[in-house]
Amino acid sequence: MSTEDLVVVFVALAAGGLTKGLTGLGLPMVSIPIMAGFLGVERAVLILIVPIVVLNLWLAWVNRDCVVDVPELPRLLIPGLPGAALGASVLYLASDRVLATILAVWIVGYLLLRLLHPNLTLSQGARRRAAPAVGFAAGAMQAATGISAPIVAAYVDALGLSPRSYVFAVAAIFTALTGAHLIVLVSVSAYSLQQLLESTLAVIPALIFMRPGVWLRSLIAPSVFTGVIRVLLALMALRLLYGAWVSA
Repeated sequence: MSTEDLVVVFVALAAGGLTKGLTGLGLPMVSIPIMAGFLGVERAVLILIVPIVVLNLWLAWVNRDCVVDVPELPRLLIPGLPGAALGASVLYLASDRVLATILAVWIVGYLLLRLLHPNLTLSQGARRRAAPAVGFAAGAMQAATGISAPIVAAYVDALGLSPRSYVFAVAAIFTALTGAHLIVLVSVSAYSLQQLLESTLAVIPALIFMRPGVWLRSLIAPSVFTGVIRVLLALMALRLLYGAWVSA
């Protein structure tokens, strides 16, 4: 990797790590576009997989006391695994444009719902009923596109959790889904030794810059945190639509 490539990767991971620490989201959304313009999309995605697993695992561990606030977590995670297996084959038939558009429409619909009903939260019964479908859909999208954040983040946002519990929930879900994705890639030899080394080393800057984001989260009000999450969701939708219909 050239010096220029190293600088690009460092800047991308620093920006993504900071956003990840603040909101529990944003590492791939922020880092991939920066790296992809210089290294290509495939290489950018492969570099990010190990950092995504490690950072989410760390966030889930340090906030593990919040597990009591997300009792439906097993109902989310267990269907996500067969969702990843079945979704990879079923969604393989759909084009990238169709998949990106579905995800973007999901986000826009959710944000409009929150705009019209700002105090809406899911009841305990609704949370339990929706969890398996959300987990399956997230697993399927993760396997087909490498992106499950729009589905996961919208669902968890509707739970009305505190910032720490929100971060724990999304981190735990992403750890399971991305970890399974990594195991599949390694098992089918999709990673070369050099790519695996690059991805492992990429953990260092991402982890270093995640800590200031965690510190910033402790200083902002929950209402501001919620606003940041919804801005990130809107940016995800715009990026998906742009990639599907403008830059394709």
